[in-house]
Amino acid sequence: MKLRILSLALVMTSLISCSSDDTSVNETNSSNYFPLTTGNEWNYNNSSVVEGESENTNNETLTATTENNNAYSFSSSANMLERGIITGILVNGNLSKQNGKLVYNGQYIIDLSFYGMENLSIPINNLTVYDVNASAGDQLSTLSNTIDQTFNLQGQDIPLTMTYSLNTQQNEILESYTVNNVSYENVLKSTLSVNLAVDASVAIITLPLLEEQEVLTSSNYYAADIGLIYSENSVSYNFEDLSQFDIPTLNPINVNTTQSIDTYTVQ
Repeated sequence: MKLRILSLALVMTSLISCSSDDTSVNETNSSNYFPLTTGNEWNYNNSSVVEGESENTNNETLTATTENNNAYSFSSSANMLERGIITGILVNGNLSKQNGKLVYNGQYIIDLSFYGMENLSIPINNLTVYDVNASAGDQLSTLSNTIDQTFNLQGQDIPLTMTYSLNTQQNEILESYTVNNVSYENVLKSTLSVNLAVDASVAIITLPLLEEQEVLTSSNYYAADIGLIYSENSVSYNFEDLSQFDIPTLNPINVNTTQSIDTYTVQ
């Protein structure tokens, strides 16, 4: 079973070896951690492991395709189910730079096809991905909202209320970071997390289908003058058993994914 939840958005089991060295860049930082020019390309080795299943691997090329008012859009060579978590998010929006910040606008799509449901789209406005002027541990963005939507769940229409929050945090800047035996210097790390709670309406009562939980944790590494070089993601959905209320049982999902830079062409 191949799975990419974007989203949206991807504990890591991987054949890819990565290690960090010293954390150290304390002086004024003017590095360009994500070069944005149309035509830039990044080639990745993707890996995903669904709990209880074998590893799936594929290659993906992310390309900066268009620019509009300094906001850059992207395309991917992979289909939706084979895209990485972060590259999947990027192709559904755009990136821009504002005073040392990398800012994303678009949407995080959660693929629910494996549950026989339509996808859930979470709008993302002005999400700070990283900030070269921030300190390690600084909160960068927090976005939250509630979505009401009726889903056809295995042939049964069920009104669902989904409450979500997206959070980004600045991490350390590493003197070097090794991906696939290649050492990259001056690497910035930031994290993205998505929390989600889902309530189902049955007759006149509301029941928790998904207790509030962190469904995505994503750690991402950006090398100066290159861009995203590595991403590791953990996706987890643990639904409540509401079969006594005639709501179909949804099996838990636990997936670990990685993206590792192979080659790149940037200006």
